[in-house]
Amino acid sequence: MTLRRLRSAISAAGQSLSERRLIRSLLRKASRGNALAFVQAAAHYVNFISEYLYLAGTTDSTERLFQTQKILRDCWRYLPYTRRVSDFERFLQVSLERHQANKHSALPVSHAVLGQLDHRERFLLAARTLESWTHKSLRLALRCSSQELSVSLMELKCKLVSFDSKLLRKEEQEQVQHVSDLLEGVLSCNAARSVEKQLGSQYHAHQFKADWLAYRCELADLRLTMIPSSAEKSELSERVIQLIKQQPMERPGLADSLINQISFVRLPSR
Repeated sequence: MTLRRLRSAISAAGQSLSERRLIRSLLRKASRGNALAFVQAAAHYVNFISEYLYLAGTTDSTERLFQTQKILRDCWRYLPYTRRVSDFERFLQVSLERHQANKHSALPVSHAVLGQLDHRERFLLAARTLESWTHKSLRLALRCSSQELSVSLMELKCKLVSFDSKLLRKEEQEQVQHVSDLLEGVLSCNAARSVEKQLGSQYHAHQFKADWLAYRCELADLRLTMIPSSAEKSELSERVIQLIKQQPMERPGLADSLINQISFVRLPSR
């Protein structure tokens, strides 16, 4: 199973690189004013945005589409601030953080814990668990280290399955962390084998793994209600094209542009 998982991870990484090359090419064309290229690039993020908005409380599909339009319009408006795909994703992360959830919507009672997530947790859940963003993409979007990301993903899993790791001994907490890393597919082949071999004698870590795998199946079912249908996506694309044709781009000053070429830190203030 470990080798099969490793091969799967390598295959997924290759697909991710290919997809990012395509997005990069489309964003470059879009930055020169190509609205169609922008919509094609943005299509790779529509499910993610819709999932995030759902987790933030916007459970009405019509309202989610409307909010998605506004977010993509802002991405177009400030596209000249970005140079790389990671810049675009960083700006998207910031835009979602600024988004105000619909206070009148309520998440399903069976998933009430989702309503307790903060922005960072919602972002991680949508980007990593539901959309399989790579750890590198997540680190760049959230500006965090590998260790910080690893811990955050473990804590998110614990929160979602109501598993209080803080009640465990330090050694047991480390075992849970290792299992989370195993589930993330970030361990080497030898390290993964070691964790799996020891798991049978680690009651709490084993329970954590079982709880998370069961909950992930529930999330897969819920995801079907989060994402737009093909017809809704087509309608969204048409609306976004019409919106951005009326929305001029705002270009950064020379200093901001030069700094963003090195590291994307100069975000537009809105």
